[in-house]
Amino acid sequence: VDEPIKIGNWEPHNYTNRYLGQITLGEALKESINTVAARLANEVGTANVAATAHRLGITSPIQLDPSMALGAVEVSPMEMAQAYAPFSNGGYLARAYAIERIRTADGRVLYDHGVDRPPRQSVIAQPALAYMVTMMRGVVQGGTGGRANVPGYDIAGKTGTTSDYRDAWFVGYTGGFVTVVWLGKDDNTPMRRVTGGAAPAEIWKAYMTAALPRLKVEPIPGG
Repeated sequence: VDEPIKIGNWEPHNYTNRYLGQITLGEALKESINTVAARLANEVGTANVAATAHRLGITSPIQLDPSMALGAVEVSPMEMAQAYAPFSNGGYLARAYAIERIRTADGRVLYDHGVDRPPRQSVIAQPALAYMVTMMRGVVQGGTGGRANVPGYDIAGKTGTTSDYRDAWFVGYTGGFVTVVWLGKDDNTPMRRVTGGAAPAEIWKAYMTAALPRLKVEPIPGG
């Protein structure tokens, strides 16, 4: 239920300052309804939310105050890409790396990332994966991330905006490919009402419109 809520001394509010009453989780995610996210995290336990984030690829410490449900946690764009990768690849953990292969001038291989690679670890099971992909498709198809939609491709994602406008995010993906856009100032001062569904989503779309035709992308698996 989207309605005013108070958890301890914390009272989260929606961006629009309006309340929609009883809605589905899909509608809440599509419209970035803060009260529903806060209520859900409080019901399942913020420790469980943090454990899930770490399982998916977030490596930074996560504070367990109720505000963590709305992203009151400092993480890097690289971590966000890792954490969203399982949604794009069928539910498997993906650790970021920079060096694929090192060879000498005469072609002798000194290092190859693909050698002795361990089996892929499943971190999102069904039906949770399918539900989450479906809901994040809705964000792009008719929600806060509409400006990121690239026609002709299976796209899903999520917007993010801090209440003081210091951070604005769009994280989106198609089959096997994730891109993260973060906007903020170097001195951490507030921006002029920049939201994740505006400039970050538009930057994401511009980049992906150029990148996707060059990649062997497929529909999002498991979704």
